[in-house]
Formats: sequence, structure tokens, C-alpha cells
Amino acid sequence: MNPNSDRLPAPGRFVRYHGVDYRLQQSVGKWLIASNQAVDESFTKTGRRYFVRELAHDDVLDCYDLSRPGTYRGMPVEVVSDAPGGFWVTTRDSRSVAEGFERTDHRSPLTKLIASDDPELRFTTTITPVPMPWKIAYDWKLFTERLTDTFRDVTDRVFLIVHAAADPRRYVQFAGAPDRLDAEAPATDVVADADEFQLRRFEWVAPDVAQPNWTSSLRRPALTAEFAQLARRCVAALHEAYGIVSPDELQYRAWREPAGAAAIAVELPALGLG
Repeated sequence: MNPNSDRLPAPGRFVRYHGVDYRLQQSVGKWLIASNQAVDESFTKTGRRYFVRELAHDDVLDCYDLSRPGTYRGMPVEVVSDAPGGFWVTTRDSRSVAEGFERTDHRSPLTKLIASDDPELRFTTTITPVPMPWKIAYDWKLFTERLTDTFRDVTDRVFLIVHAAADPRRYVQFAGAPDRLDAEAPATDVVADADEFQLRRFEWVAPDVAQPNWTSSLRRPALTAEFAQLARRCVAALHEAYGIVSPDELQYRAWREPAGAAAIAVELPALGLG
């Protein structure tokens, strides 16, 4: 699919491969581009006339989001596709009902086919470069494995904070004890735009009067699978809840607090962070 062809592709995310733009697809943790012909030997035939190429973490390709924001009779709209003689346009503005927009179900936006020569429809095609999600997904997977391994070094009275270099308020922190490993992540009183739905989805314990942070605890000794589950929960907080795009944006601080002595810095090279 080529956004520069005569037909208007629906808004979405695209990848440019050998000068041609393909819609980026995701399936069971894999990132794909597809064509109705064998572009080269890296495309695998699936079905009768369908060829796909799975993107590897080291594929360096231009990736961008395509959108067509605009206005129609003073309302914000988006052009999603074309049709003979017109454009299919969507909006969430309730005023559009009076202009003939209709909703197919209660969750979908309001939609209308507007004539292509209607002077009241104005829109632009916007292309916004974005980071390569297949590489980001791989990097977070690798960091999750590193964090899992690092948990074994967060022993009694060892503290670890992993945070965004640009905004240290976006963090997860860990405190080691003889029989447990405690994790905390800040709430919206610290990170105003935190997506707390993601924290709930990944089973963090919500704050209360006594504890203002989201928490998660793991009893020791623990299995590797249990450490991995905690690591995935913490990565979800950093990436999904706090919007940190890549592990490359992270830093860490770690120290040990021996009884009756000053804190001692702890190096955790397994994290792979600066």
C-alpha cells in the first residue's frame, strides 16, 4: 500500500521499504509489512496472493504516522478514506449529528460521506516520523530480561531506582529485604499524566492513605519466573504508564545502607544502563 497513490489509505502507521510505503501490522508480538506480490526474497508467501515480511529488531527503516486532520462547518474532523465523488469523514463532535453524521455503534466515531467538491471540508495530510516500534519492543524485551537478572543482586538493604533521564519523577524503585523485594511506582500526584489504567492492568496495588505510591512485593526466595513477572510489571509502568519510549532514556541509582554506616554505591552492570 502506498500513501502516495491515487487512492487515500486510511490513517495509520506506515513503513517505507525500498521506496514503497507499507502499512505496519502487528500479530502475536511480531511486526509485519505485507504485499500482494513477492517484493523480494525476504517476503514469505502466506495464502494464495499474500506476502509478508517480518521486521527484525535490526531493520532500520523510516516509520511514520499518517493522519488527515481537518474541519467541516467549524467542527474538527478526520478524513479516513475516499469514495467515488467524496471522502469518508469522522468526528467525535456531537454537533455533527445535525449535519447528517451517523454512528454505526456506540463506540465508533460519527461518520459521513462528504462530496469532494464541498468547500466547507478542509483537511491536510500530515506525516509524523515515529520511532521504530519493532526495535523498541525488542529493546524493552531485552531490558526486561536484564532487570529480571538484576533483581537477584537487590539483596538485603540494597535500594535501586530506575528512572527517566529527562524526568526523574518517572521511576520505579526497589528495596531489598531478607525475605522480600518491594517495588514502588509513583501515582498521579507525582507524575500528573501517568496512565494509571496500565498500572491496574499489570496488577500493581493501588495507593492508599498509608502508602501514596503504587506497590508490588515479591517474597523470597523466588523463582526466575516470579522475578520475570515483577520485571514485566515494572517495565509496563515505565513504558506504558509513564510514556518512556525506550530503555535508552533510562538511568539508575543503586546503593546499600549497612546498619550504622553511610550508604555505599552499588554498581549493577547487568542492567545495561549508564
